[in-house]
Amino acid sequence: MKLTIRALALTAGLATVCLTSHAEVIPLKLAPGLWEETRVTLINGQNVEEAMRKGREKMMARLTPEQRKQMQEQMGHGSNAGGTQTCLTPAQVAKGVDTEVIKRKMEQSSQGCKLDIISASSSGAKFKAACMGPQGNNYNGSGEYIVANSKEWRFKMVGDGKVTGPNGAPVPQAGDFHATQEVTARWKGSDCGSVAPQQEG
Repeated sequence: MKLTIRALALTAGLATVCLTSHAEVIPLKLAPGLWEETRVTLINGQNVEEAMRKGREKMMARLTPEQRKQMQEQMGHGSNAGGTQTCLTPAQVAKGVDTEVIKRKMEQSSQGCKLDIISASSSGAKFKAACMGPQGNNYNGSGEYIVANSKEWRFKMVGDGKVTGPNGAPVPQAGDFHATQEVTARWKGSDCGSVAPQQEG
C-alpha cells in the first residue's frame, strides 16, 4: 500500500497550490497566515489517518515521558484528529506558483508517478495521476482542487489500483484497492505563531 500512500501524498501536495498545464507563474488567491488542513483518506473503506493515529498512540504509550516529548516535537503540528497546520507567508503569496517547478518536485518525491493537468487556474485545478511501482504495483486516479475563497480551499480525489509482488508473486495486502481522499483547508489567522513556513528550494 506504500505506492497508494505516495500517490495520494503526491496529488494532495499538488492540491495546495494552483496548477496549470503550461509552465508559467500564476497568482495565489489565498490569504497569508496560518492554515489548518483536515483530511480523510480511505483505502478499501479503511480510514488511513485513524489507523495511523491509533498506531502512534500505541507507540507513544511505550515511550518514557522524555522520549514522548521529543517524539511530539519531531512530529510537528499535526493534531489527533488529523489536522495539520501550515504557514503561508505574504512573500509566497506575492511570488505566486511556478507550476513546472512544483510538478517536477512532486514527481521526483514520488518516483514512478506522473501527472496530467487537465485544466487549471488560480481558482482550482483538475488532474489525473498514474503511478507504476518497481514491482508492478499500479495506481490511476483523478482529482479536483477548488479555491472556495481566499480563506478556504478543498481537494478531492479518487483512484483505483492493484498491489502485486515481483513477477506477480503473492505479497501481504495484495489485490485490487479503491482509494479516496478529501482535504479541507481553512485560514485560522494572520499570525502563524510557532508554525514555520515551508522551506522552498
